[in-house]
Amino acid sequence: MAKSAFRMPSLNEWLFVIGLACYWPTFRNSFFGLVFSEGGEGLGHLDVEYLLFLGFVALWCGACLARPRLVEAFLAARRFAVCGLCVLASVGMSLVYCVDAFDLPWAASFAGVAFSSAGFVVLTFAWSNEVVRARSRNLFFDIALSFLLSFVLSLTSLLPGPFSLALPFFSWAISGLAYAAYRAPRIGSKAASASAACGRDGLAARIGSARVALDGIVVLLIAFLVIGAFVRGFLYLGTIAYSPEQTTLSRRVVSFALSFLVAVVAYRADSGKPPLFWLWTLVSLVFFSGLFLIAALYPLMPDLAGGVAITGRTFVSFFLWVALALTVRERGGHLLVPVVGILFIMVECASGFCSYFLAPEIARAIGLPMSAYLPFFALLIAFILISSTIVFLALLANRRLAEPTDAPRLTRERACAALGEERGLTAREVEVMERFSQGNSLRKVAETMFISTSTAQSHVKSVYRKLGIHSKQELIDLVGDRMGKRM
Repeated sequence: MAKSAFRMPSLNEWLFVIGLACYWPTFRNSFFGLVFSEGGEGLGHLDVEYLLFLGFVALWCGACLARPRLVEAFLAARRFAVCGLCVLASVGMSLVYCVDAFDLPWAASFAGVAFSSAGFVVLTFAWSNEVVRARSRNLFFDIALSFLLSFVLSLTSLLPGPFSLALPFFSWAISGLAYAAYRAPRIGSKAASASAACGRDGLAARIGSARVALDGIVVLLIAFLVIGAFVRGFLYLGTIAYSPEQTTLSRRVVSFALSFLVAVVAYRADSGKPPLFWLWTLVSLVFFSGLFLIAALYPLMPDLAGGVAITGRTFVSFFLWVALALTVRERGGHLLVPVVGILFIMVECASGFCSYFLAPEIARAIGLPMSAYLPFFALLIAFILISSTIVFLALLANRRLAEPTDAPRLTRERACAALGEERGLTAREVEVMERFSQGNSLRKVAETMFISTSTAQSHVKSVYRKLGIHSKQELIDLVGDRMGKRM
C-alpha cells in the first residue's frame, strides 16, 4: 500500500503542539531551578519547596487512584475549568518565587506549591487524554515537533533579570489556554457511557489492564530513568538550582540536534507506524555515550560528558510518555489514561527525589571527590543497563517464539465495528466504511447499499471527520492496521 501524503499541522493541531511544548519544560531543572532557589537567584541551596512539590504531587496521584472519578470529572468538565486550574498553577509558581524574593510568610509558599502541583497533575492527564483521542495521522510528528519547540522556549532562561522567569511563570497558563481552545474529537456515546460508569469499582480492572502498558520497552524506559536520575544527581551536586551563567552549551546543542533528528524521522515516517524502536535505539545510544564519556573524559571535559548523559536521560523521559500514550491508543482504552498518567508522574517524582535528595546523600557518604568515583559509577551503570537490555531482548524473543502463529486475526467486519464503537460512528457509517475500505468506488457502495451516491458521499465525509483522516487510502490503511491485530 502506498503511504498517505504528509500534511503540515492544521491550526487546531498547532494548538496541540504549542500546548505540549509548554508542558515539556516542566521536567528540566531550568524550570524549577529559577524559582525554587534561595533568593530566586538560581544560586542557592535546594529549598524545601521542591520536596514539598513532590509530596503534593504524590498526594494528588494517590487521591486520583483512590477516587478515579476525580480524573474523569476533570476530563469531562468544560475545558476552561482545566484552563483555570492551569492558570492557578502558574500563579502558584509566581507566588513561590515572591515568597523568597520579598520575604513573604511561608504559608503563601505552601499555598503556591499546592496550586502548582495540582495544576501539573491535571495538565498531565489532560494532554495524555488528548494524545489517546487524537485522530491526526501525523500525531507522532506533532508530538516530536512540540518537543523540539520546547527547547526553543527553554532559551528564555538565558534572558536577563526577571525575563528569565517567563517560562516557569507562564508556560502552564499558556498550555491550559491552548488546551481550552483545542477542538477535541468527539467520542462515541458507548465509550462515554463506559467511562462514566467506571468508578471506584473499576479501579482494580484498570490497574490490571495497565499491566499491559508495562510490557516491552516501557519497563526498560523506567529503569533507564530511575538509574539515570542518580547520574543527574551526582552531576548537579544535589541541587535543582539553575543559573543562566552555568555552562550548558553542550547540553543545549545536543538537545537541539537530537530533537530535530527525531522530528525529521517522524516527518518522513509512515504516520500510522512511527519508528519508535529505532528512535529509542538512538536515544539509548546517546545516553550510553554520555556514560562512557563520563567514564573516559569527565576530569578533562565535564561539561560535554555530563551534558550528553543528561540530554539522553531527558529524551528517555519523553519516550516513556510517548510509549505509554501510544500503548493506550493501541489498546483503545481511554479508561487507562489516569493509570498511565499517574505512572508517568510517579516515575518522574521518584527520579527527582533520587537526583536531588538520595544521590547527594550517597555522594556525601562516599566522601570522595566526584572526579574519583563518578567515572567508575558511570561504567557500573552502563554495565547494568546493557546487561538488563540483553536479558530483556532475550526474554522478548523467547516470548515471541512461544506465541502461536495461527491465532486468528480480526475480520474486516469486526475491525470496522471496533473502530466505529471507538470513534462514535453510526451503524450506517460503519457499513459504508466497511465497503469503502475494500477499495470500492462511491457509486459501487451506493449501489450495494441501495442509497444515492450523494448520501454515500455524505456518510464517507462523516467517517473521515470522525476518524481524523482525509483520503480513501488513509481509510484503507487504518482498517488494514486494525485487521492485522490478533483476536
